[in-house]
Amino acid sequence: MIDRPDLLPVWALYASSALALAILIPALFTYHWHSLFSNRQAQHFFFGGVVALSVLWNMQAGILPGLSFHVMGVTALMLLMGWRLALLAMLLIQLVLVATGKLWWGGLGYSYLFTGVLPVLFSYGFYLCVFNRLVRNPFVYILVAGFLNAGFTHAFSDVLQALSLWQLDVYTLDKVWHNYLRYLPLMMFPEGVINGMFITGMVVFNSRWLSTFDEDSYFN
Repeated sequence: MIDRPDLLPVWALYASSALALAILIPALFTYHWHSLFSNRQAQHFFFGGVVALSVLWNMQAGILPGLSFHVMGVTALMLLMGWRLALLAMLLIQLVLVATGKLWWGGLGYSYLFTGVLPVLFSYGFYLCVFNRLVRNPFVYILVAGFLNAGFTHAFSDVLQALSLWQLDVYTLDKVWHNYLRYLPLMMFPEGVINGMFITGMVVFNSRWLSTFDEDSYFN
């Protein structure tokens, strides 16, 4: 998380904000909002997800400013509500972090791009590969599209953040490796477990609320 104004150059903050908005705005304009506004249960899932992940994101730790460890929950959010709503939910979570002082308001666009927009798109792309290339059954959905997807999405986000700070000469590559990247496996596994457990519960008890789970395809 970018928690201070002197960490990144101004041009990087503006560029990341512009790129994030360039992806978010078309996604919101192409979403069928009636499906959310007309369904109270869907609204409960959406805002409940925002609240739950806001709590998890506030429980973060780190050695280097701008690089923190915490459960992301991006994959569970994306599988539950689809990538477009997940992008909006991630923005709301970032705003909560600004309100709680965990995130500097000027770094909102940068943080949103690298911990929200790009991880959501990566997770959705991973899911599409699983859906199109692997056997369609609930076990593949839970283990691969859920558990493995979550772990790799977490790694993808962390590596992108670390490399960007290295390229911007904020930290040396050696410092990034020894203080952040070498701990990735310790975060990938719990990320996969937490997301996988949530997806398992949804598939077993309430699969019709998973926007990416087609019961006809997976159960037949």
